[in-house]
Formats: sequence, structure tokens, C-alpha cells
Amino acid sequence: MIVFMTDWGSSHYVGICKGVMRKIANVEVVDLTHDISSFNVREAMYILSRSFIHFPKGSIFLCVVDYGVGSSRKAIAAKTENYYFVGPDNGIFTLAFEIEKPIEIRELNNKEFYYGDSQTFHGRDIFSPAAAYIHLGKFEQLGDQLYNYGTLPYIKPKRSGNNIRGEIAYIDKFGNIETNIPYDWIKDFEKVTIVKNRKRIEIPIANYYSEVEKGQLLLHNDSTGYVEIAANQYRANDILKFNTGDLLELIL
Repeated sequence: MIVFMTDWGSSHYVGICKGVMRKIANVEVVDLTHDISSFNVREAMYILSRSFIHFPKGSIFLCVVDYGVGSSRKAIAAKTENYYFVGPDNGIFTLAFEIEKPIEIRELNNKEFYYGDSQTFHGRDIFSPAAAYIHLGKFEQLGDQLYNYGTLPYIKPKRSGNNIRGEIAYIDKFGNIETNIPYDWIKDFEKVTIVKNRKRIEIPIANYYSEVEKGQLLLHNDSTGYVEIAANQYRANDILKFNTGDLLELIL
């Protein structure tokens, strides 16, 4: 199984890449999402890390959020104990590789396994073929072995007494604010104070959205074990106006 994630939306590029993969190998291709915000590697990094564990062992994750296409950034494929990952070496695999340590990494520089030679459509010409050839058992032939990979700096969650620091992971389509702060850190409290631009905003902790009035903010478990800031039937980020990667400070 190949699991496909991009920032291409509903464009025909997605279909073309699926066609290339099916021409090379008779393999099932599952869409994780193609609605990553344009060029937002940090968002893709978080969504991949919270998703891949729900797929069968042996799955191949093809992840193309590639603002550096055509530049000197490397194209890579990595093997871990349970999965394979294919994509640009721009930090997109930072968190996934903290969970699943790479056993072997290959630079995709063997042109025998390229589909074409476009400078701006590596998704079609380099990454999609690589994923298909991995399905056919040709991982080692894809290119030279690498011994390191690029990472994306991020604010790791930290708790000190009643103070918590973390970062905004991404904003979902409903305007919910996803964070990298473990929900277990706040689950025993009734409310939390968010510090935003030196202002303090007190927000209740709830189990589900309709526990609060329409339009009211709440904090809850986002279903992956992290704190989500939401609003009942409203876009929480229209109220708080965070950006992906922003520092988040909580006071218990």
C-alpha cells in the first residue's frame, strides 16, 4: 500500500502521480490528504506523524510538500522497522523519524528509476516512481545510501510547575487550533489560561464541542492525544489568530 500526501488540493497532479505508480506496479494507493496548506512543511510534518501509525506495517508513505523542488535539496527514501517514507529532504519526516527511527536512507539519484526529467514535477518523475519501485522490492537500487537527513526545528512541549510551553502544530479546515502539547498535562483541570500577546484568556476544558455555548472557546483532546483549541460551531482561530509554529503558553 502507498499512502499519498501532498499540498496539491484537487489538481490533476494527484491523478497523474497515481497513474505513474499504477503503470509501474499493481499497488493500492490511498490518499491521506492533499489539502496541506501550500508549502506548509510543518503542518505536513505533524499530520504525517499523527497518521502513519494507523496504517498496516509495510505501508509506503509518499509525502510531497516540496517548496524547494528543483533546488539542491535531496530527494530521499527511508526504511524504518515497520514502514517506508519517500519525499523531499526538507524536514517533513522530522517527527515521524522520532517515532520510527530510520534503518536505512537512500538518496533518489539513480535515474534508471526516474519516470521523466522535469525540473518542477519531481512528484511525478522521482517520488512516485520511487514509491512504486519500493513496492516491487527495489529500495536499495534507488540510489546512494545517506547517513543523515534534514530536520525542521520546532518548540518541544515543556511543563514547569503550572506553566506549559509548546507550539501551534497547524490550523485545521474548521479553524481548530492543533497543538503539540499532550492532553494528559491538562486533563485533570477544569480550565486553562492561554497567554496571547501579553493577554490572558481563560478557556474551559471540555470533552466535546457542545459542552460550551455556540461560539465559545474550549480545550479538549484532539483524538490523537494532544490539546486542541476549538470553538463550538465557530472557527477558534478567527478569535485567537495563531499561525503554524507560533509559541503557545498555557497556565494551569
